[in-house]
Amino acid sequence: MKKNILLLFIFIWSGGVAQFSNNIWCFGDSCGINWTNFNSPTNFVSSVVNRGGSVSILDTISGDFVYANSRSGQIGPNTKVWNRYNELMQNGTGLAGTAWYHELQLLPYPDHDSLMVLFGIGVVGNTPDGLLYSIINYKANNDSGIVTQKNIQLNNLPAVDALAAVKHGNGRDWWIIFQRWDNVNITPNNEYYIYLLSPTGVSGPFIQSIGSSHSTNGGCIRFNQNGSSFVNVNIRGLIELYDFDRCSGLITGTTPIEQEPPGIPYPNSYFSCEFSPDGSKLYVSNPVQSAGSISSLYQFDLNAANISASRVLIHPFDTDTVQLNDLKIAPDNKIYLTCFYVGPGATYPYNDSLYNMYNNNLSVINQPDSLGAACNFQPFSFNLGVGRTYYGLPNNADYEMGPLVGSGCDTITAVAEIKTEAPFFQAWYKSDWNTLFVNTTNLKGHQVHLRVFDSTGRLITQQKGTVYSGYFTADVTLNNLEAGVYIVQIATEKEKLSTKFVH
Repeated sequence: MKKNILLLFIFIWSGGVAQFSNNIWCFGDSCGINWTNFNSPTNFVSSVVNRGGSVSILDTISGDFVYANSRSGQIGPNTKVWNRYNELMQNGTGLAGTAWYHELQLLPYPDHDSLMVLFGIGVVGNTPDGLLYSIINYKANNDSGIVTQKNIQLNNLPAVDALAAVKHGNGRDWWIIFQRWDNVNITPNNEYYIYLLSPTGVSGPFIQSIGSSHSTNGGCIRFNQNGSSFVNVNIRGLIELYDFDRCSGLITGTTPIEQEPPGIPYPNSYFSCEFSPDGSKLYVSNPVQSAGSISSLYQFDLNAANISASRVLIHPFDTDTVQLNDLKIAPDNKIYLTCFYVGPGATYPYNDSLYNMYNNNLSVINQPDSLGAACNFQPFSFNLGVGRTYYGLPNNADYEMGPLVGSGCDTITAVAEIKTEAPFFQAWYKSDWNTLFVNTTNLKGHQVHLRVFDSTGRLITQQKGTVYSGYFTADVTLNNLEAGVYIVQIATEKEKLSTKFVH
């Protein structure tokens, strides 16, 4: 007999120490930075070797941290998940992500002890990956961790390489946001897709058409420190500010700064962006400009009557030596910039002996709230120890952002029904990867027998696996699969489930 229990709970933000922080960065070639003492950050050797983006998060109570990165030059979903010991987690390979720069978000699963949710978007491909997520239990296996669900598909839309997340006004849940990209006709659009991660899972999409249109898949979205605004830049010259309501998840207004031209030439190519701590200044990186010009770091004064006209060149870079790339604010409230060394002897990955001032250091904006040269930009001034930089820095959300005090949604009051949940079972096939992704939750039993049949009942393949706390995940290689309807069946010692997919 199923029992339902009603539980009334009230959550009020206490202003105490946040459980999760941005104090661990893992990126580039073996780079690791521990910002716990931000007056004296320390380097460590991470397992990342990646020219693109990454994500990382620290549990300040347990000391556990998780980081993930995708890898260039590999086909299909190639994101890997690492634990605090710089070891691959169990099931920690083949997750969503194909070596772009702002394609991942790693978030705490609200009200789920020990669980993280890793989101990834599909930026390219004739059969787009869409928005996918995986679930990580980072305390399992004696803190070595395990990926318990892998590549659950929320949609199949190609997206701009600009996945972002911000805390809900209640200080617990998360809004996840990206822009759709037309990878077939390259028709401009201004569609934003917004999802909500709450204790009950992922809901959405909530779709808004707002602001300027874009026609490229390269860009960056960053929120300011109170989450009331975000900026969107892209590699065809767009810079636009957006007002954001953390309670409703709605974009409520826009302020265009620079527009994307209707066609070539594209004189500006903005790769990354970041707000100063007080939100008064905006920094953007421009790796490649029109012929004959140089890579540049710019500042905009967001309090100026004409923001576009306030643009100041903070520093020019020699494009024969480096490409400036990602900007990211650190726990010390300074903004850091990575550069990819492209001078003599440059390769990807770097040769083991190739160390120089350009790839062995980050550049730093030391007083980013200050106007112009007073921001005290120091190129190549933060040493990375044995680490070296490429394009990317961690695309981390602000894990320590609190509730929106006084907003009406800064407390959580709800009547929650606790009941026995039915199993979740999803199977979807990605043809250009020849891979079937299977995910289940709330399974009864301990051992799983997975079988795939065609529409005539012929067995195509089978494999066995283990249920972990009700979760089971598998990615099944299916080469030379003919077009048709297929049946996926999983059976434990206590139940049997089945679903279909079409190829």
